[in-house]
Amino acid sequence: MELERGGEPVPAVKIALGGVLAAGVAGLVLFASASAHWAAALGGGLMVAATFAVGGGLLGFLFGVPRLLTSGAAAHPEDPAATSTASYAPNTNLEQVSDWLTKILLGAGLTQIGTVPQRLRELGRALAPVVGGGPGSAGFAAALGVYFSVVGFLSGWLLTRLLLAKALSAADRQTLADSVNKTVVAAPTLGFTPEQVRDLFGTGVEGLRVQALALLQGAPDARNLDLIVTAIDRHLSAFELLQALLAARAATDLPDLTAEQRTALRDAVRYKMRNSRNVPPYSRRRAVAEEVLRRLPEPAGAGSVQGGPPPSGPPSAGEATAPGAAGPTGADPTPAGPTAAGPTAPGSVPAPR
Repeated sequence: MELERGGEPVPAVKIALGGVLAAGVAGLVLFASASAHWAAALGGGLMVAATFAVGGGLLGFLFGVPRLLTSGAAAHPEDPAATSTASYAPNTNLEQVSDWLTKILLGAGLTQIGTVPQRLRELGRALAPVVGGGPGSAGFAAALGVYFSVVGFLSGWLLTRLLLAKALSAADRQTLADSVNKTVVAAPTLGFTPEQVRDLFGTGVEGLRVQALALLQGAPDARNLDLIVTAIDRHLSAFELLQALLAARAATDLPDLTAEQRTALRDAVRYKMRNSRNVPPYSRRRAVAEEVLRRLPEPAGAGSVQGGPPPSGPPSAGEATAPGAAGPTGADPTPAGPTAAGPTAPGSVPAPR
């Protein structure tokens, strides 16, 4: 079942939560209206409902705190390279406290589950005067507390999963983008060797792969061009693909790129652009990819079919088509003799006489 779309709860979820909340409030209003002091009963009931809803929402928040997928120093604290390369390590105290409290509450609840009915009766008797104190007030107060606790828990859990995860992800992406920009600027002075950049990329951790691509943006090196091609072909995220395309753009200015390297880079970018999900129209990835292709034009005489072998050059003297033999395209053979000799096409080799 789909719970969210675009980081927001779907309309069905909003309607369901709103309907459940409205049903609880309507039941409270109806019960308070039968009391002699209906205004006091309604006000007290609303406060009880709000209290339990907030408590349930806090519990739902603890259960809904997203788990952080760390990289760099946070993921490899024992690795000196990861510690020195990763520019920040997100604070995971909230996640750890949530995990501890969740386990404590679950453990305490399971050990005391047999006393729940008695506890609910005591709760109802304690809250009965608040909701009017009439007949049935104790049972209604206990039901009110359970009802709004569940509503608060579901609301808190759902909103935490959707909104908090989105906010944390946006903050982490911005922090990582700032870190990458600093690495690009400082790359020429950091003194990373091509082997160190290759080792950094080879860790397989997205944060470290992105840092390696940032180093290749600031200090391009033709010896590590295959890393850029690999990142374009098998990127771990859209952000990494963007950094790989930016590194490819920087690599196009290298004067020592071989024809094979230019072809490999051009083919990788062109192939990735065929997938509009990886390179959406009007996105920065699309703009950078198109700029890379403009800087890597097709070599003169290349075939029009993408990925196909280039057409062969003019045949040598020993490979000239003999009179009466069929040409490579399957056309009719050229008749021999001086009467068939027309004007020679540029670049063609006449048959030997």
